[in-house]
Amino acid sequence: MKKILLFAAVLAAVAVNAKVINVDLSEATEMAYTNCSATPTYADGVLSVAYTTGSWEWAGVEIALDNLDVTSVDFEYMGETEAWTSFVVYLRAEDGARWYDDADDFSMSHADWFSKTEYVPTRLLWDASEYALGEKPFIALGFIANPSAATTSTFSLRNVKLTVPGDDDTAIDNVPAPGKVTKVLRDGTWMFVRDGKTFNVLGGQM
Repeated sequence: MKKILLFAAVLAAVAVNAKVINVDLSEATEMAYTNCSATPTYADGVLSVAYTTGSWEWAGVEIALDNLDVTSVDFEYMGETEAWTSFVVYLRAEDGARWYDDADDFSMSHADWFSKTEYVPTRLLWDASEYALGEKPFIALGFIANPSAATTSTFSLRNVKLTVPGDDDTAIDNVPAPGKVTKVLRDGTWMFVRDGKTFNVLGGQM
């Protein structure tokens, strides 16, 4: 029972100390598959991305991040295409591995702004990685169009925000034992690493 209460306190403290970062869309750069292209243009808080891709190829943008431990992403987007086009949002780690949420299969067919909050990447995109989600920080946030047929079109982004943990010195102020708590996803299950030990959400040591 004490372990359960301890981890409940940890989770509550982390949530309270979370902070939101507004992403500077003017810093977006092209990210495209071979022989595809994307041209970002920023004005009045909106990033417009003109792109050209082949069938099931991809093109879009990335914004550099400063080694952040991102817990969720908020964003708004819109775009129109004749062919079915997936809109893929991912976070990229320092080894190049990209993580996204396969439960959210966004369509580019939105003539009006579509809003998504608390988007949480949990799966590898087209990459392999030797570590679990959460064990390394993210260095880039990406938005790409992935059409079912060769396409030349445009999509737009605005109000992109990241939620990250608060100051480590205050995140677990109310926990009696010292040590940083790290939340990781392993084999589809959230776990917590503290002082070199791994615990499940109920506080049981793994």
